[in-house]
This record gives sequence, structure tokens and C-alpha cells, in this order.
Amino acid sequence: MSHWIKPEINLGVIKAGSPKKVVFTAKEDVPTIIAITPYCGCTATNYNKDTKELVITYSNAAIPDQVKGSQTITKRIDIKYLDASVDILIIKATRIR
Repeated sequence: MSHWIKPEINLGVIKAGSPKKVVFTAKEDVPTIIAITPYCGCTATNYNKDTKELVITYSNAAIPDQVKGSQTITKRIDIKYLDASVDILIIKATRIR
């Protein structure tokens, strides 16, 4: 069971080239977080323990020329807690030029 109200967020169709911010909100009973690990260098994290909000900034760079058409992305962020449990947060989107 996730400690987050919505552990997966789908941004839908987004235009490549400008950063996107995503906010995940923790439930009231969230354990103490000891590590937040994004699986891509294109995501930066900022957790506010007072508001229980985790802001993820996805860099959303340009789509490489060799990629034709749209690009489906899935970004994973692991949250590790003091009690050794782990949650996985997911951001999804379809990027267009």
C-alpha cells in the first residue's frame, strides 16, 4: 500500500522543450523518508516534510532527431523509509515536438 495519495501521475500529451513540475502528496501516515531516488538525471526532487509534498521537476528536453513521431516516457522515483519500506512513484507522458 502506497503512502502517497496518487502514486502515478499521467501528464498526458506534453510539448518537448520546457520543464514540467509534478507534485505528489503524501498521506498523513507517511513514515520518515530517508532517501528519494529518481532513476533519471532528467528529474530533480524537492520534498517538503511540513506540507508532505514532493515536487518533481522533469527537464523535458528536446526530442532527439532520430526519434520519429511522439515519445512515450515513464519516469520512476523510489522513496525509501526509515522502517525499510519502499514506495515507487511514476510519472508518465507522451511527448511531441
